[in-house]
Amino acid sequence: GPPYGDRFPPPDRYDNRGPRNFDDRRGGGRPRGPPTDPPFRGGRSRGGPPPPPARRPRSNNGIITFRSYEEERDWVQERRRKRLARKSKFDQLPTPQQLATDAAVMALSNPAATDFAGIPSDRNFAAVPQQTRHARRLYIGHLPPHVTEQELHVFFRAAIDQALLDKPTDWDDPILSVYINHERRFCFLEFKTVEMATACLELDGIDIHGKGKVKVKRPNDYNPAMAPKVHPSAIPSLDVSRLGIISGTVQDGPNKIFIGGLHYHL
Repeated sequence: GPPYGDRFPPPDRYDNRGPRNFDDRRGGGRPRGPPTDPPFRGGRSRGGPPPPPARRPRSNNGIITFRSYEEERDWVQERRRKRLARKSKFDQLPTPQQLATDAAVMALSNPAATDFAGIPSDRNFAAVPQQTRHARRLYIGHLPPHVTEQELHVFFRAAIDQALLDKPTDWDDPILSVYINHERRFCFLEFKTVEMATACLELDGIDIHGKGKVKVKRPNDYNPAMAPKVHPSAIPSLDVSRLGIISGTVQDGPNKIFIGGLHYHL
């Protein structure tokens, strides 16, 4: 047969890349010349142009879109870095302006509440009526429907007048105001003195005009530490038996007896 050189054409005959410096026996390869500088991380070779600036994500109608996974990952990491760099405000005490704002909001949400912010514990509360309001009020719950403030005022004033023992000569209306919540069926009775409010706690279970018994107790904002000191002898005595109320608390005395062994169905 023909010699080897005549059997195959010269390699440069079909090569348009100029001088042949690649080994194409396997379909490609690296140049046979001296190696170039190794590229740095990020695809940029030493001395090459700087990388293009990072593109900001596009926002369309409030929806952020990304061109690639790497762009989304960089955006999430940047947001996390900024969030961790912000200073926390959980360990900072509220300012006086913030305390005043919170007190105003609480007063609007609960008009019958008493604010004790900034009041020293050794203050003479008896000299300031506004700061003794929590001790001069009583909560009346389970009110019958369609009852008015004037009706409650007249009823409790008459009940106190009927049950009061040793009525003074200059006795006057002990109730100062009535605040009623028809939706939740409760009211607040505000008395003129702390002593009368304490005595009227015995009216728990009184029946209002045969429409139902009510619950009488201290309001939730009552603070015994902030209430003025009241001597037991200054509290008026009420005989609630005149009103048909069977008191659940029996005062200690010579006429008090104990009865045990009662049946459970009683």
